[in-house]
Amino acid sequence: GTLIHGLLQRLPEIAPARREEAGLSWLRRQGVTHDGAAALLEEAMGVLDDPQFSPAFGPDSRAEAPIVATIKGRAVRGVIDRLIVRGTDVLAIDFKTDRPPPADAADAAQAYVLQMALYRESLRQALPGREVRCAFVWTFAPRLTPLSDALMDESLSRAGLD
Repeated sequence: GTLIHGLLQRLPEIAPARREEAGLSWLRRQGVTHDGAAALLEEAMGVLDDPQFSPAFGPDSRAEAPIVATIKGRAVRGVIDRLIVRGTDVLAIDFKTDRPPPADAADAAQAYVLQMALYRESLRQALPGREVRCAFVWTFAPRLTPLSDALMDESLSRAGLD
């Protein structure tokens, strides 16, 4: 997962015609074999080349956006994989490499949903008055899975943070 995240962090800043070469070079420097690098790059490029994800890599997006907040007296720190801010709309995306990915957001690991709920609350504090939405991008599929406010609220409640 770390290598896929690394590719999705670095490659959007590189011209599309040079991404494959740059990705393979970076993976080799990480000690990945040629065959392993090809498979990882294919998965990352599947996300980058899919039009449904283009806003996540556009000019209004940021990679690896740090977040720090206090929620119900608990310190929250994290790094949002991709953060898109457009006017009053905010979208926080977290890349997940689970195989196979769950079919529905409600089937995602509770820890994943809680992570995104905490990011949502942190962003609401940092960017008041904006609509904050959260989603997973499952790199293996690739598939975008929005998280409902109800699902994230339930997760916060289970954690005693409502």
